[in-house]
Amino acid sequence: MPEVEKLWTRDFIFTDVTGFLLFFSFYYLMSTLQYYVLHIGGNLSSLGLVMGVFTIIAVILRPVTGNLLDTKGRRIILLLGLLIILASFLAYTLATSVWWLGIIRIFHGIGWAFATTAASTIIADLVPPRRRGEAMGYYSNFMDLAMAAGPFTGVLILQFGGFNAVFIAAAVTLLPALVTGWTVREQYRPGPAPVKRTLFSRPAILPALIMLTGSIGYGSVVTYLPTFVQQRGITGRFLGISDYAFFYVVYAITLLATRGPWGRLSDRYGRQAAIIPGLLFLAGGTLVLAFAGSFPVLLIAGIVYAAGFGSAQPSIMAWAVDRAGASGWGAAVGTFFAAFDGGIGIGALLMGPLAQHFSYRLVYGSAGVLTLLGFVIYVFVYFGSSKTRGKMY
Repeated sequence: MPEVEKLWTRDFIFTDVTGFLLFFSFYYLMSTLQYYVLHIGGNLSSLGLVMGVFTIIAVILRPVTGNLLDTKGRRIILLLGLLIILASFLAYTLATSVWWLGIIRIFHGIGWAFATTAASTIIADLVPPRRRGEAMGYYSNFMDLAMAAGPFTGVLILQFGGFNAVFIAAAVTLLPALVTGWTVREQYRPGPAPVKRTLFSRPAILPALIMLTGSIGYGSVVTYLPTFVQQRGITGRFLGISDYAFFYVVYAITLLATRGPWGRLSDRYGRQAAIIPGLLFLAGGTLVLAFAGSFPVLLIAGIVYAAGFGSAQPSIMAWAVDRAGASGWGAAVGTFFAAFDGGIGIGALLMGPLAQHFSYRLVYGSAGVLTLLGFVIYVFVYFGSSKTRGKMY
């Protein structure tokens, strides 16, 4: 294979490891922070606020971060984000009320916007364009490994060490990412003349809109799964660990098995080959979860949902980057993640009151319908205009 087509370079691997550590530490909190909110006096509505403010801040900062990446460079923004997140993990140990926790979540969201947008943009810089979908899939596989181990590890630490142990362990886990992130060599060089830039990347707006409809369901799943299983009585233990921890395990294993193949499929046959089935699986997974009342059905929902997320999310992100020129990759990734985080924030903020006053069936049923709406928009755009199709794929 020609050198230009090489994918597994030193910097690509180091960025993958940095992303893994970033997400691994983050996922400690995904399976435990909900209980901490309730522990310090919160309810489902305040839980949605605490979880949602994180993503709202990320949404606001994603486009700004994208422009900073395109004007200031990638690595400095990555390292700044990692440092803010590290400080946030330590600050969680000091939170004694929902309001203080919300303030810390704001700072955590700032670091998250910086670090994750920078890491994804570095990946776009490093890989050959003809293997971009595959590269996004493999990079996402490292996130999947974090998804498999992080929530599970968080539950274990909480069971045996308590909340502060979870926060300190997350900080310790993130520390090596500062080293691996520092060693990644900067590939992008801003142009010598300033370029007038818009806040959002126009070519990435359509992919971002499609991702928004799917990520609302994702926000509902990651925010309310621990309280959902309690309400449905799925509270047993398997191998000594709470049942719901295995949702994350089967979810991540499914992602690991599907990311690479879906990415290669989208590179070879067009992004639609992965996006269309992916959106359908996403909708199906949330609808299965809406009716889940037992441990086996919970696992089935995790598998179906992961099959959709593993195909749709990296392919839609690759599609957004495809549509932007090389000098606009940072803004495109920022716009994509603004929509992705925006959907998570909407899912966290709006679905909490629905769960509290109505039912989780309405929460996950609504999320599935919204994802189907994204599917309809995508199919209409893709099949409705041959001229647009030529520009997009």
